[in-house]
Amino acid sequence: MFRSEVIALGLALTFEAGVALAQRPLGTDVSSYQPGINWTTVKASGVSFAWSKATEGTNYIDPYFASQEAGANSVGILIGAYHYARYDVNTGLGGADAEAAYFWNTASSYIKAGGGYLMPMLDVEQAPAAGETQASVSAWVNEWCQDVVNYGAANGVRVRPVVYTYISFASSWLSNSVTQWPLWMANYNNQNAQTGAPSGTSPWSSWNFWQYADTNWSGGDSDVFNGTMSALVQNFVIGGTNAPAFTRVPTNLTVALGSNANFLATASGATPLAYQWRFDGTNIPGANSSNYSIANVQLVNAGGYSVIVTNSYGTAASATAFLAVLSRLTNAPGCILAPSGMTDWWPAEGNALDIFGPYNGTPQNGFSYVAGEQGLAFHFDGSTGYLTTGAPSLSPPWTACFWVNRQNAPGTGAALCGDGVNELKLEQYNDTRKVGFTILGSNDWTFNYIAPLGTWTHLAFVGTASGTTLYANGVLQGTTNISFPLPRAYIGAGYVPSRVIDYMLGALDETMFFNRALSASEISGLYSAGSAGLYRALVFVSITDSNGQAVLNLDGLTGKTFTIYDSPDLSAWTRLSTISNPSGAVQFIDPDTAEPEKFYRATQP
Repeated sequence: MFRSEVIALGLALTFEAGVALAQRPLGTDVSSYQPGINWTTVKASGVSFAWSKATEGTNYIDPYFASQEAGANSVGILIGAYHYARYDVNTGLGGADAEAAYFWNTASSYIKAGGGYLMPMLDVEQAPAAGETQASVSAWVNEWCQDVVNYGAANGVRVRPVVYTYISFASSWLSNSVTQWPLWMANYNNQNAQTGAPSGTSPWSSWNFWQYADTNWSGGDSDVFNGTMSALVQNFVIGGTNAPAFTRVPTNLTVALGSNANFLATASGATPLAYQWRFDGTNIPGANSSNYSIANVQLVNAGGYSVIVTNSYGTAASATAFLAVLSRLTNAPGCILAPSGMTDWWPAEGNALDIFGPYNGTPQNGFSYVAGEQGLAFHFDGSTGYLTTGAPSLSPPWTACFWVNRQNAPGTGAALCGDGVNELKLEQYNDTRKVGFTILGSNDWTFNYIAPLGTWTHLAFVGTASGTTLYANGVLQGTTNISFPLPRAYIGAGYVPSRVIDYMLGALDETMFFNRALSASEISGLYSAGSAGLYRALVFVSITDSNGQAVLNLDGLTGKTFTIYDSPDLSAWTRLSTISNPSGAVQFIDPDTAEPEKFYRATQP
């Protein structure tokens, strides 16, 4: 945290299972100063616990509290809620009571859940009001903590709040009476987290947690627990070792249309354990065992599956595992041939496959499938969901096309795609809601266009060496003289080092990237195709005879070669030729006139 908000940031380093008992667990603390955190990266970097700011005083709720709690919990990071004390404004024991009630109303669902959640914490660092004494500040702290203990007891939960402070404040303003609560001391003394300690702990005789630095991979502060992982769980996880804890979590599945899928999870903890499976965040009726099976999988089954395990000590929620469904590509009536130069195409038909390029998407967190402009579409929840592709950025010239169904994102910006430096924006920074783009560390640009809410809209960005242009529904909206590479690594969000930002709220369909600048007429054609879209699969348009030779006309995915085969009996096939396909439509003439009758088939990669 900063001195004005000491518990608002944090560090995190993951420990390996084999050394969990030998090392001090490392953690982080975060707040609205870290609006977008890639918790998967934080977990992989070494974090095992975290605290997130919930409230301050009696009139502030951190807007990122819920997403931070969910994000950390989804990857198995133990996380708790904290309150920033304002005894300088809400003085006396009545002020402590009011702030405890405000905190409980906001954070109680996480405290009562137990399992993967830590004890609540009180951030004590604000300069006291004039006339306050060590005794009055200490009494305020004790009152707040005891109120939270009482709220927990009334709900069947054993709670023991942690007090966060720093050395000079603790020695000046806190008495021995507060040492009944565990200590989290902030002290940046350049000592090693595994072997060092705060320079002082008075009036406490020892420390439980130590904030030893003010930055780390989450963007928050660096913290460490004074003990083993088992001690952390036993003493500071609500419910301790009796609470549910996953020993096996569900994993992503990819299955063919019509086959079966089976998700499995197991958990430890005091029995009986109750399981509840969820699909895209909604409980599945009757799905109450450690496994969940789906027979005859259909496209409507594609999406995110998670499970909640509950016992009398608390609740544990698994990370989301995604089911991808593979089916044959088909063409809609009235579809048109794709322009040349395509590099990537994500149709979103129950999976995140790139059907043109090699960069298949990997869903993250609040991601699902909804009805699209054509078939299904990707949906992003505006706070945690996005796709990663691993695709490098494309240098100009390029074109990026999206069918977009916008909802107002909760943040100040919403990205269509990003790469850590550049972002195409559905909603530009600072709540303008205008479509634009960003070069991080440089500037934000907007076009004078706002995509309508709740309506499928076709957006096309064209980037050249001389500038960037926007088309909406096939109509030119504006041009800038700014040139930059097309970002492809993240879809539905942006990224800065160590964290995801600018989460999109809404749906994307038929996301296509090209390595050239499409013309205005080509873009208009893509929009006019509407729900018919483009050719996805090859078809025989006609087979005719010309002087005893078969003339085959085929349409298919532009840029993907056709391979032609023949057979006299539909059993033994011979490859005749592989032919290029620059325009999507090809003609092949079989030079063989000896066979009076034969069969043909064709494939595309």
